[in-house]
Amino acid sequence: MEMMEYSRCSKQNIAEILTADVRKDLHIHTCYSDGALTPQEVIDRWMSEGYKLIAITDHDGIDGSVIGMSYAAGKDITFISGVEFDSADERFTDVHILGYGFDYQCREIKAAMSWIKLSRGRRNDRLMDALNDLGYEITLDDIGDINEGRYIGKPTFALILYRKGYVADPQEAFTTVMRNPSIKRIRKETLKTPDVIDLIHTAGGIAVFAHPIEQRRRGESFEEFRPRLYELLEQMREYGVDGIECFHPSADEYQQKLLCDYAGKHDLLITRGSDFHRDSNPRDFSGYHMP
Repeated sequence: MEMMEYSRCSKQNIAEILTADVRKDLHIHTCYSDGALTPQEVIDRWMSEGYKLIAITDHDGIDGSVIGMSYAAGKDITFISGVEFDSADERFTDVHILGYGFDYQCREIKAAMSWIKLSRGRRNDRLMDALNDLGYEITLDDIGDINEGRYIGKPTFALILYRKGYVADPQEAFTTVMRNPSIKRIRKETLKTPDVIDLIHTAGGIAVFAHPIEQRRRGESFEEFRPRLYELLEQMREYGVDGIECFHPSADEYQQKLLCDYAGKHDLLITRGSDFHRDSNPRDFSGYHMP
């Protein structure tokens, strides 16, 4: 395994690792966010499937990536630090930025993680209260039973609702319960998109715009979406993003080529990732592939 010494690893070195011509997956979630597998299970499985380069990119947290880096030491796989930040700016909400090759020990990274953890805790308290007010009985013990409480977010509550028989499957919770006005008005606090990109750069890493096609709205045709997509890509470039996740399950072949063409024209890195969460209840990306 190639271990990266952050003090000696330049941005160019990170870019060379990310774009190496090997089998790779640079977008994987573990039980330290809303995934099902442990970091160790991810590494063992991806190695068994012939991957040579991976990154664990848990939502707004680095614990899984830190554990993965240690476990991957000495194994026949290159492991690069990763994270997926949620962010927003004045025009665009729920913009996800992937960070790679950053220093886990960076003071600014640690401070950001502490702030995110506190803000998530505040929102989760409000979500639990709102769900109980609607008649869904959810306790702290229920939350602790999911993922040993490592990560708590809307997917956690969706899984609890499923386990307690309120919905037929966790995904149904997002199309029914989570659309109740009292739930929808509970917004999570997020960092600003340009601040996230600056934070990743401050920690010595590379920032990549994750799954741009997921910005497409429900029921919106791709031709309707295309102008807004380019507007968003231009905005990300102005913010200083280093790359685009061109290969992702939300993008069909035509959309992949469109994103690759844009990245090539503007000298941006091209990355790929499976966005794996769990084998059961896999995400349905088909809606993004419609004309």
